[in-house]
Amino acid sequence: MQTKYITTWLLSAAFVLLLALPASAQKTTTKLEKQPGYPGGMPALIDYMVKNIKYPEAAEKEHATGMVLVRFMVGKDGSISGIKTITEGSQNPREDFVRESVRVVKGMPNWTPAENDGKVVAAEVTLPIKFVLDGKKP
Repeated sequence: MQTKYITTWLLSAAFVLLLALPASAQKTTTKLEKQPGYPGGMPALIDYMVKNIKYPEAAEKEHATGMVLVRFMVGKDGSISGIKTITEGSQNPREDFVRESVRVVKGMPNWTPAENDGKVVAAEVTLPIKFVLDGKKP
């Protein structure tokens, strides 16, 4: 299985929600009382990513690494929609990493929605997904 050759991780304890704002306040600095969350928390999200991401064959052969930032909305019902990838600065991820990242995010179960002022709200999430070979040659 390819996962024995890869370490797919998300950047740090803060990786889950680099940006999470109520959909109605996307251009403001409103902070949420409760951020959207993956069911089962951080350990479950990491487990999901490791089990579901397939390192692209061409990238594995080339020993390529990279990171993709995936932005999506977590709706009031926890559903995921509006999946987009973003590029910051000179970062230009491989197209195969982008496709794989989007595929895996599309397959995620519903999240626990965000809350603000005691009400469930839609929120935007940015999830960094890093592709790194663990140093072993396939």
